[in-house]
Amino acid sequence: MNGTEIKSAVISTDADLRDLLRQVIEGEAETTGLRIGLEIPVPFTEIDDARLEQLRQLDPELIFLDLDDDPVMGLKFAQFLGEGAPGRRIIGVGPVLEPAQLLQAMQAGVSEYLQKPLSEADIQEAIDRLSRKFGRKVEDRRTEPAKLLAFFSPKGGTGSTCVATNVAVALHLATRKKVLLVDLDLELGETALLLGVEPRFSFVDLVRNFHRVDAGLLASYIERHESGVELLSAPFHPAKAETVTGDQIRQILNFLKQHYDYIIVDTSKSFSPPTLATFEQADQVYLITNVDLPSLRNITRCLPLLERMGAVKGDEWLRLVVNRYQASDPITLKEIEKTLGLGVYWTLGNDFESVMNSINAGRPVVLADRSTFARDLKSLVTNITGVEPDQSNGDGLMGGIRRIFGSKGSKRSQTT
Repeated sequence: MNGTEIKSAVISTDADLRDLLRQVIEGEAETTGLRIGLEIPVPFTEIDDARLEQLRQLDPELIFLDLDDDPVMGLKFAQFLGEGAPGRRIIGVGPVLEPAQLLQAMQAGVSEYLQKPLSEADIQEAIDRLSRKFGRKVEDRRTEPAKLLAFFSPKGGTGSTCVATNVAVALHLATRKKVLLVDLDLELGETALLLGVEPRFSFVDLVRNFHRVDAGLLASYIERHESGVELLSAPFHPAKAETVTGDQIRQILNFLKQHYDYIIVDTSKSFSPPTLATFEQADQVYLITNVDLPSLRNITRCLPLLERMGAVKGDEWLRLVVNRYQASDPITLKEIEKTLGLGVYWTLGNDFESVMNSINAGRPVVLADRSTFARDLKSLVTNITGVEPDQSNGDGLMGGIRRIFGSKGSKRSQTT
């Protein structure tokens, strides 16, 4: 680094990406000392001797390298760039890479890889991390750790995973904040199925490599859904769900809290070490039940333990959510509350057809469906965040979000 300035170059054929990088870097220049000294807007195969000479003359400490057009050629070019300057930092940008390509990128000198599409926050956080490595003092943008919400049901088939997944998506769309969905049903987790994604890595992979994971490498283990929600999946094969200790869960969740605004955890159906460790870290636990005797019986059996854990958390820590609720159910909400000694926090309407269609399509119901279930979920998220749908302004994406959330849905249930 020469003096107080960090010189950088951008190599990308994507005009929108170059504009976004320019906007963020110029806005942060006074703090980071970073400036763009060169932009190369042509494909790798068209980078001639004249452009290479411009790079040599600039000798940038940091290069943003867009691999979108040709990842294979881009990784070869990254290796070329790194060989001439061992201290140079390269931030790769582009499509989803296979695990072998990610490893090749690291070996080629790419210190961080950002998956498209990018937001201003993604770039700002990457620049902050690099600035610290350059010895810059950077003010932490995240003033407090993420709020962690755990979703748990002591009985299979109640729809807890569906609720957790859709809450994560709706929460991100409502707030535009960073939301991570963590699947801690390590043997048979299904959040990836509900999101329609095929993760390259899982929570277990993160556990195995946690000793060398920093904020930059963390992104390699995270899958980004089209909605903007990020996913840390359970392993696909149960055999890979090796023993994960409660201490490992606590350590990783604490680490993740420093990098997100909300963390939604879908737990297993048992009081396993990962589940208990999640409860300890949770700001709120959403206890999911159906209106049937087996579900209520299992809730009754697990309540003493949950209430003991909640005694030090406060009255709002444990929240009972009745899923697939119908006013015609033979068991009333008042009877549920009397039996459990716990108030019903929220009800989610029964719309089996819409939910099953969304699961089979791998598309969360809150993205497109106007069913009772979707409206109730969005209303629940409004209550959790305090963000009313009509607070969004402007047209385009935010206007679309306002239209999606235009119906307030059901309010918090009132027993009579």
